[in-house]
Amino acid sequence: MRLSFSILSFTVIPTLVLSACSGTAPRLRETPAPDPTIAIIGANLWDGTGRAPVANAVTLVRGDRIICAGAAGECMVPRRARVIDARGQWLIPGLIDSHVHMLFLIGGSASEELSLDLHDLMAQGITTVRDMGTNPAELLRRVNAMGAAAPRVYAMQLVAGRRFFFNGFRGTATARGRVFRQPPAMTMQALGWTPILFNPDDDADSVVAVAREAGALGLKLYAQLDLESVKKLVAAAHRAGMPVWGHGWVQPASALEQALAGQDGVVHAAGFAGELFSKEERDTLVNDGNLQMATAEVATVGAVHDPRILDALDSMARIGTFFEPTLDATRHSVAYFDSKRRHIPSEQEEYVRAASGFGMEVTREAVRRGVRISAGSDHVAYGPANERASLLGELGLLVDSIGLSPRAALLAATRDAARALGGEPARRLGTIEAGRYADLVLLSKNPLSDIGNLESVEWVMKGGQIWRPGQLRSGIAMK
Repeated sequence: MRLSFSILSFTVIPTLVLSACSGTAPRLRETPAPDPTIAIIGANLWDGTGRAPVANAVTLVRGDRIICAGAAGECMVPRRARVIDARGQWLIPGLIDSHVHMLFLIGGSASEELSLDLHDLMAQGITTVRDMGTNPAELLRRVNAMGAAAPRVYAMQLVAGRRFFFNGFRGTATARGRVFRQPPAMTMQALGWTPILFNPDDDADSVVAVAREAGALGLKLYAQLDLESVKKLVAAAHRAGMPVWGHGWVQPASALEQALAGQDGVVHAAGFAGELFSKEERDTLVNDGNLQMATAEVATVGAVHDPRILDALDSMARIGTFFEPTLDATRHSVAYFDSKRRHIPSEQEEYVRAASGFGMEVTREAVRRGVRISAGSDHVAYGPANERASLLGELGLLVDSIGLSPRAALLAATRDAARALGGEPARRLGTIEAGRYADLVLLSKNPLSDIGNLESVEWVMKGGQIWRPGQLRSGIAMK
């Protein structure tokens, strides 16, 4: 045993000495790289799927995607993940405003307010918007140049009939004489928008191809389109996998006709006044009449319960057509006339006041009858902030004036809004689930008890990047 020990000593010790004297640098233990996962722990999770809130939840984000969200036992936090302690706070999906207007040319150039407005929308927790009237290619170019500190923007391509572009300048008879108006398309084009003309005999697939080339998500049918034109455009867009939305009355096609033609959604509650006119009357109004005054004359709260309007709403509920009432924009219009010191009666004011009460009651009936609601505000990116419609204002009206629960209103601005947009948004946005984009909002207060608590934003995450409201509104826009 002694010999064996001495041999072992002789063979091992010199080896250690040689290693120490060889000049070779000793191997250092490498520090493991941090895990790229962000773990948000302890929050009350409202994931937008329809299930009840999850207390003390864990949400894991890697890159721009959610990889797990649920109770603490469902999602294991990696050892070296970046941990965000959100105990006592509320984590909800990023909000979606499904009806905005972002791009305007002022003095021949795009408004400088665009970037400020997009930053402010993000600061409110709005991580996605759908622009419902614009130049898709130009808007998307400008938004992409802003980088990550802006909501996701999806643009719709406007399509309208011939009289929207060429009205004949015949004028409209009014109490103050004959009024001549330039074609609406000229006003849009002056703003930098690019409406497309569609005649009944035109190739609808070509219109869809132009819209797709411009980067549009889908089509928005605007005005002066008959039922056959709506059918052709809807069929062509759906063949290309693109959604189609339109005004509640695209003149002469009514909301009911649009829904039956397969259109995905209608916007503006006041447009349901079109159901109160016969097809022949609608054709006459398009050619010769003042549509706003015609609406003001019939759009009463009591008229909402006319069987023709109720039938349209029931059909939309049965088919699954979405409805975007845009109540907050009408409220702001009424407030504008209320605030004027010098009151001069006008057709516009008559229309706005009629549309306000009528639109509220239409929306109440739509909710009662199970029509799917998407929360779109008709927000614009210019002008005094207190005069602009907002998503938070729209949600407040849906709760306080229409009777939705805060939960239902939130679904209209998250899961259901994503479904309303269709395409990629429907697959990747609106809920906090594995595989969805990591678009999240952390609130300090419970939005399910008071929809106004949506204003308590701690931070906003878009695509895995976190921004605080102060950073966005100050212009720093740094992570």
